[in-house]
Amino acid sequence: MPLAKFESMLKRTMGLDIQSIGRPMLERALQERQGSCGVANLDAYWLLLQMSEPEQLQLIESVIVPETWFFRNREAFQEMAQLQQRWPRLISASQPLRILSLPCSTGEEPYSIAMALLDAGVPPSHFQIDAIDISPQSLHVARQAVYGKNSFRGDYLSFRDRYFALNEQGYALSETVRQQVRFAQSNLFAADLLAGQAPYDIIFCRNLLIYFDRTTQHQAVTILLRRLAPEGLVFVGPAESALMMLHELTPIKAPMAFAFRQGAPKQEIARTLPPTVAYVPLALAPAPRTTTARSTPARTRTANGNPAMLPPQASLATAQLLADQGKLSEAAAVCEQFIRQHGASAAAYYLTGVIHDAADRKQAAAECYRKALYLEPNHTDAMTHLAALLQTMGDYAGAKLLQQRARRSAENNPS
Repeated sequence: MPLAKFESMLKRTMGLDIQSIGRPMLERALQERQGSCGVANLDAYWLLLQMSEPEQLQLIESVIVPETWFFRNREAFQEMAQLQQRWPRLISASQPLRILSLPCSTGEEPYSIAMALLDAGVPPSHFQIDAIDISPQSLHVARQAVYGKNSFRGDYLSFRDRYFALNEQGYALSETVRQQVRFAQSNLFAADLLAGQAPYDIIFCRNLLIYFDRTTQHQAVTILLRRLAPEGLVFVGPAESALMMLHELTPIKAPMAFAFRQGAPKQEIARTLPPTVAYVPLALAPAPRTTTARSTPARTRTANGNPAMLPPQASLATAQLLADQGKLSEAAAVCEQFIRQHGASAAAYYLTGVIHDAADRKQAAAECYRKALYLEPNHTDAMTHLAALLQTMGDYAGAKLLQQRARRSAENNPS
């Protein structure tokens, strides 16, 4: 049996664009589930799948590969901890701040949100977090709230001493944090998603939209915005920020936070919080600044110190991973090495621009985005990122032209 039926089922139930994970992964998942169910072939498994909702969830579990840890992209939590002080309702517990984490995976993200707000001095009664995921297995782990070492990465781990206790199973989260999060099974495209619930002041939906095709991405953003309160904030993943610029959202000027405000005035993004307002929890304190760029990671060099010839995907993937970890100097160095080794490419210049953008190097970022567009004139992500950058620099006319151009490009290339 061809895979088309399975692909359609996964897209219908969870919005998955199979090209985002690759057909080989789907084939492996189908073989695994067929063997576990003891059916003779894929035709028999397809019939079983139609009759069993639990088996549909098992197949979804097999194609989902959750990759998360506490305070992943810590800049997002830092920005949230700063901006939360703008909500007057935090003064009273009568209308607690409403926050949504979707998908919440195994719980690291919503629990990180709770810890960040508690560290910022927000009383537990003044905020509530709803956490939703399609995976029963992931939700089981989240509710248990006991984590292994893989959930703790990076150099900012002081929160572990404050909120976790080590036992035989791993690091057990304190009840103070656990009680702030309510978990539920659903997915973004469920007809009854959050039925009857009030809008959310903050939505975290990070690294989900990348698994959808272009049409489904826009449907997903529309659903999110319906759930977002006026002036509310939505946080997305690094690769998803360009998509948000195609909607009625304004980017928040916060390197590596990838945050957008609904209905904010244009000049909002040009402001920064005054020093007396900005509160950075101890667990989220920024790394010390250095005056010189650090060297490229050792794994990108050979034993004699010469640059190693890495495949294009591995080199740019390494740069993306370093940027994801906040190591912007190293990420920029890897991109520059890639360009020296493999020549100019739109993908390399675009990623370099994103990294410079995150480090608040505006002119360098703009130059890289323009180089990407020179090499690939219809590079929608480069257009939208450059538009956002021009807007922060006060060039509203230039930003508007680029946004219009990006919309036309997206309409002409819907996939």
